[in-house]
Amino acid sequence: LRDEVERARVLERPAEPPMRAPQLHLLEHWAEHRPELFRKKLRVHPLIFDDILDQISDHPIFQNQSNNKQLPISIQLAIFLNRAGHYGNANSPEDIAQWAGVSVGTVINCTNRVMAAILDQHDKFIYVPPKRSEAMQRARDFAESRSCCSWRGGVFAADGSAIKLFAKPGIYGETFFDRKSNYSLNCQLVIMPHNLMIVDYGLGNPGSVHDAYAFQGTRIAKYHATLIPEGHWVWADTAYPTETWCVVPFKKPKNKGLTWKQKRYNRYV
Repeated sequence: LRDEVERARVLERPAEPPMRAPQLHLLEHWAEHRPELFRKKLRVHPLIFDDILDQISDHPIFQNQSNNKQLPISIQLAIFLNRAGHYGNANSPEDIAQWAGVSVGTVINCTNRVMAAILDQHDKFIYVPPKRSEAMQRARDFAESRSCCSWRGGVFAADGSAIKLFAKPGIYGETFFDRKSNYSLNCQLVIMPHNLMIVDYGLGNPGSVHDAYAFQGTRIAKYHATLIPEGHWVWADTAYPTETWCVVPFKKPKNKGLTWKQKRYNRYV
């Protein structure tokens, strides 16, 4: 409590208020004329920004009865995306506050509000489409058009990716050291190749964890019997288990080679 009070109280009022030069007004110009600069700052295309804004605008977290009105939701979203799209010193509350021309507390509040609003949309966008849905039919048609009729059930694809950490974690730091000599988190993604829609994911494992182990933490691996329709499967590489619902290339046996049929199969996969 003492530390909080010492940080909050004004020990010496400055002679004149600090100068602010916000750059938020540039976003509107960039959205129309320089979308690549807009994307560089917020990490999304202007159309995607507008779509996210439409999805969260009616969330109750942006409504309050206080005399101090919140910033427009579009500005709060811009602050959040700028902070989420950078790391290290570039995403500190102080740096974002200077860029947006607001206080540090406002940056933190905007981050928390937008994060809560986006997470409430989770189940609306992250889900496995039903077998008889239009999305699943398009996925089957896409798989067949890129391969053959027998492979039209391969409507999902899984892989792992490392999310680099800015610095070595203070607790169990060495477990986050991955095979590419970075400190990272393991991220598992399951997508539908025809539209790149993310249907499942797994986060939280340190970077040193093998993809096969991290994959076990996804919902689609735990509940494949109910989530993956019968006759459908997930495409993956050789790091993943070979199952009726998870199809991977043939692995080379120890001290042996693959047959020509296995090599041909792997090439088409």
